[in-house]
Amino acid sequence: MLYSESSDIGFAHYPKTAGHSLAQWFREVFPDARLVETQPRHSVSHLAVSDSLERLGLVKGRIAQPWKNRRGLARVYAKISYRFSAARTPCATRIIGVVREPFEMLVSLYEYWRNYAFEAEPTQPLIQSARRGTFREFLVLAVVERGLPNYHDFYDMSGPAAATTRLLDFRSLEPAHRQVCQEFQIDAPPTRLGILNAGARAKRRLEPYLTAGGSLVADVRSHFAWYYTAGIEQLVTGAQAGSSGVEPG
Repeated sequence: MLYSESSDIGFAHYPKTAGHSLAQWFREVFPDARLVETQPRHSVSHLAVSDSLERLGLVKGRIAQPWKNRRGLARVYAKISYRFSAARTPCATRIIGVVREPFEMLVSLYEYWRNYAFEAEPTQPLIQSARRGTFREFLVLAVVERGLPNYHDFYDMSGPAAATTRLLDFRSLEPAHRQVCQEFQIDAPPTRLGILNAGARAKRRLEPYLTAGGSLVADVRSHFAWYYTAGIEQLVTGAQAGSSGVEPG
């Protein structure tokens, strides 16, 4: 996450959601913005919101996430207990993020990792899967085995900063961006957002990937269930209040 201490505002970047463009804008508007990671490998960071806030000392650290080594009801109880206790200590830090239709995002991420000319071959299993395996194999690792966090968990939408987190709809990025700038009283540059690190400008055909994914499309919807239910209604679109501007599905 990019964070400006002077303005107490952060930009959290989920992969393939216009992150480079928003990061460039964020650095221009908030000159003191710095990546939360002390030794980042790239110019952008994919550090989740909860981890970022903990590293900044803005919220108390979790106690080793005890449910990870538990099973059944004990694991569920521990997880709920943490989320309940975290929600009781609000954090006023403003956070901006961008959310994209999950299946479309996964296709874009798969194509990007598969074709990107890395300086050194990545060792991360999910990236290796995209570069060497089929799209279906990539989906298994990303959503069935939870190799990629879902939007709810990445942005910590049940956490202490949820009330001051604004998620922009990727499909209407510029009007959504203007709306959030107005709400947060940010003097946004008059120029349009740049398009950096983008794939082919032509509309991507999803049909071949839907066919390749087969039954795993249901797993995508399950893993990103928050987006398809409550989340899609919370996205900032720049449209009139009460209109999500996006069709589910």
